[in-house]
Amino acid sequence: MTTEQLTFKTHPTARRWLARTARCALPFLMAWVVLPASAHNNNAYVANQFGNTVSVIDMTTNTVTATVPVGTVPLGIAVSPDGSVVYVANANANTVSVINAATNTVTATVPVEKAPAAVVVSPNGADVYVANANASTVSVIDTATNTIIATVPVGSVPLSIAVSPDGVHVYTGNAGDNTVSVIDTATHAVTATVPVAATPYGVVVGPLGARLYVASFDSNDVSVIDTSTNTVTATVAAGNGPDAITISPIGIPVYAANFTDSTVSVINPFNKTVIATVPVGEYPGAIAVNRHSGRVYVANVGSNTVSVINPFTNKVIATVNAGRGPTAVAIQP
Repeated sequence: MTTEQLTFKTHPTARRWLARTARCALPFLMAWVVLPASAHNNNAYVANQFGNTVSVIDMTTNTVTATVPVGTVPLGIAVSPDGSVVYVANANANTVSVINAATNTVTATVPVEKAPAAVVVSPNGADVYVANANASTVSVIDTATNTIIATVPVGSVPLSIAVSPDGVHVYTGNAGDNTVSVIDTATHAVTATVPVAATPYGVVVGPLGARLYVASFDSNDVSVIDTSTNTVTATVAAGNGPDAITISPIGIPVYAANFTDSTVSVINPFNKTVIATVPVGEYPGAIAVNRHSGRVYVANVGSNTVSVINPFTNKVIATVNAGRGPTAVAIQP
């Protein structure tokens, strides 16, 4: 295990690393959230970078039910499509911890390149993609064997990663050169590089794969990329220091976590405006949506909490105490 520190540029406060539109969307949201609790998984997983742990939150009760030790400085987390496996990117250990969700135990540890900062699982669950910040690469892990099958050079200092719904493309937000790298998953090669606004810290793909949303920390905005042309088609002003982004499964709204002013911007992607601003805990560094309830889970690294937002009221309805420095959050499908 190495104690090497991340060498990429950090913002002075950026501890992230170490109602008309709503009414129109309401019928669609109501249809989306009526699944009974027994029909789906119920856990959210939070990586705590200062505690070297993962907190397991039961989303039915919004309580922590388990704490799992992982590698040092866990910065990224993702869950397999069937909800059975959790993958954690440990930045200072240069590893990925593989957690069995049924037992909350680490069953494998996969060495990757320097400073893994983000992780995502392919839609079919066959591959895991890991953004290595200090190596400026993406490691591809075969989930059947927990071994590296490819390493892909990308832009400088990739801090975020996302995969298209069809699994054909992987996208990295590269904070070192203000670009997004587009990877062809069949060839494991970068097929396009898209310039974006300053310091892209978060990326998410829309549910149809047609749009990619990029949160840029230093420019205080969200870039919208047309994935068919790999060009930026719009820019939406967010709060101060947007460093994480997610989207509802129906494609509206988009949520951007604003690290500096401790808020979440709720964005209508159709008219590209902020329709609500939600105060959350201190220094929100990660955000995810429960696809069944629509509730939004925000990891607040400064207050060691997770804020839970009601999507109908855009208000915090619960605050969950997590571990030290909650920096990443992922939800069982």
